[in-house]
Amino acid sequence: MNILEYETLLASIITLVSTLGGLWLRTYLQKKNVNQGLHPNKKAQKKMEAIGKINQEVYNFLSHTRKELNADRSYIFEFSNGSYFSSGLPISKFTCTYETVGEGITSESHNPGEYRVSNFNEYIKILIDGENFILEDIRSCEKTLLKELLIKKGVSSLYNFPIKDIHGRVIGFLGLDFVKTPQKLTSIQIKNCNAAADKLSGYLNADDIC
Repeated sequence: MNILEYETLLASIITLVSTLGGLWLRTYLQKKNVNQGLHPNKKAQKKMEAIGKINQEVYNFLSHTRKELNADRSYIFEFSNGSYFSSGLPISKFTCTYETVGEGITSESHNPGEYRVSNFNEYIKILIDGENFILEDIRSCEKTLLKELLIKKGVSSLYNFPIKDIHGRVIGFLGLDFVKTPQKLTSIQIKNCNAAADKLSGYLNADDIC
């Protein structure tokens, strides 16, 4: 066997050993993950199931809150570009991520469902500051773009309550629309809505850690 043939054979052996070693290592890691309950496919499936369960609980909670207050719509808007609190940049959009409606009421979650904060800066700033935004009668609204939007949606009264993460930073808001007639909630009802927003925070944060 000449030197060229020897080198070719040696290269083939090294390639074969490397390939077999790689296959063995991958098989070993997969078995190890399965034994530890960390198989990628099963882990992803388990997470999807957990998220699906959380989503259903959020919808059930929104529906219950809406019915308790005889509201026509209940929904959640979340700030969708990665909160400025973590990125250092201003929030640019807020997006409707959950909505339930009463019988005969149109859904507005995708109409369009996403808005630029810059167009509603004063309105959103109130919520970002952790305060409730309440319009017992939208005819008294002095914010032109917001008023036009609410009229388009057929809203008579609007109630928004900030939702905070586990660090106390506002990540979105719970909303209630009264369409058929204006509605004035009592101080106790408003307090209960703030408590509802706190509970929704637990659901939304659970989505990050499940």
